[in-house]
Amino acid sequence: MKISRRSFLKAAAAIGASLAWVGPARGSRVHWHERRDLYPQGVASGDPDPHSVILWTRRPFAQGTRQLLTVEVAEDEAFRRVIAHAQAPVSSAADWTARVLIGGLKPARTYWYRFTDTDGNGSRVGRTITAPLPNDPRTVNFAFVSCQDVNEGKLNAYRRMIYEDERAPAAQQLDFVLHLGDFIYEVVEYPDEVKTRYDRTIYEVARIPDGGQVGKFHFPLTVDGYRAIYKGYLADPDLQDARARWPFVAIWDNHEFSWQGWQSIQKAGKARPGQSIKVAANQAWWEYLPSRCKKFSGPSLESFDPPAVTNVAIEKWDENGLGDEPNNLAAINSLIAYRSYRYGKHLDLIITDQHSYRSADRSATRRPELSGRTSRACFRRTWRRFSTAAVRSTAGIRRRKSASMARMFPIRSATHRRRRSSAPSRKPGSKTSSAIQPRRGKSGAIQKAHPTRAPTRKICRRV
Repeated sequence: MKISRRSFLKAAAAIGASLAWVGPARGSRVHWHERRDLYPQGVASGDPDPHSVILWTRRPFAQGTRQLLTVEVAEDEAFRRVIAHAQAPVSSAADWTARVLIGGLKPARTYWYRFTDTDGNGSRVGRTITAPLPNDPRTVNFAFVSCQDVNEGKLNAYRRMIYEDERAPAAQQLDFVLHLGDFIYEVVEYPDEVKTRYDRTIYEVARIPDGGQVGKFHFPLTVDGYRAIYKGYLADPDLQDARARWPFVAIWDNHEFSWQGWQSIQKAGKARPGQSIKVAANQAWWEYLPSRCKKFSGPSLESFDPPAVTNVAIEKWDENGLGDEPNNLAAINSLIAYRSYRYGKHLDLIITDQHSYRSADRSATRRPELSGRTSRACFRRTWRRFSTAAVRSTAGIRRRKSASMARMFPIRSATHRRRRSSAPSRKPGSKTSSAIQPRRGKSGAIQKAHPTRAPTRKICRRV
């Protein structure tokens, strides 16, 4: 169903200046000149539907607490046909990040956008794509990624995705990227303390202010700590280029909050109440990943406005294993990430969240209220709150698994393909990569291969 201008303006009354409605095409009237150094985390777009999309950037200022940018949306990369023009507020309260909802767009259409400050200093140009109408029978192409760690690897798999997408026929190019979580790893190693872990080089990400430490691992306890990690990750050029090329649809996994934590319980070594840490993690996620997730403070896209919580031990648990403590519930509900989308006739995307609602690992606790009876109840809850995305499809879907698993390594990593490999076949007895070397059982039969942690850069599937 097409969104009306009236309903869009009604939403604008609640959100303020962070919305724009398209109008007649005309040439750009902004004196834009590119200054990528002033927009150090690039640009991004997220959660597209057939008629709107959220645009994002970060433009830090040395003075003041609030500034205004101008955002333009065009039908062409040269911005000769600008169809939307609006102000985009940035403030220190949101770490100078901006989010703008653009409405009135055409379905299944490619657009270009850019931001400019009052002095004409402009961001790079971004590209985004709206979703097709619910009854559109066209094929939907998307890639899904997860678990990216720049502390112990590189994100060059995004570079491969861009390389292949630019050379693919238009009908086979990606429509969006589905990020299944671990956009960051909140546990960070410092190169001057640890040179390598296993055979992996440790790279600089960030120095965490007012954080905690277990062994050689540092982790954030405040919103400034989480922000520092996001800024470190978004300094990666391949990740920046991917976010500038495609809209992302994202959900968190565990590392956006706490590696072994659950609900608002933070666990780094020993578990402890972490309601304020959960809120800080949610705030940083909302600030750096453009999405339509619902936040506690209302629909405004300008700032997160976190709820006030206290780190209090959780003593009571309901029949589903959810901690019945006001600060725990407030922390969890400070940002609701589960949601759903329809992409054309063939794809329903159901994004769910388990980590905010799950109970402790049954094998790791002896507390009866967190084990046994909670298993079936949590399984029922997991149907709509699981930390990945469920895909209901009929036909006409192409999915590409890119840069998933634990980390993204340089090109030397092994690549697995479901389809017949184009690499030349090896002679019997010749060496193969240890990542894909088959094993033989006592009977001599080849068993299923057990790959190493080297990631799969791309697996193509047709459903």
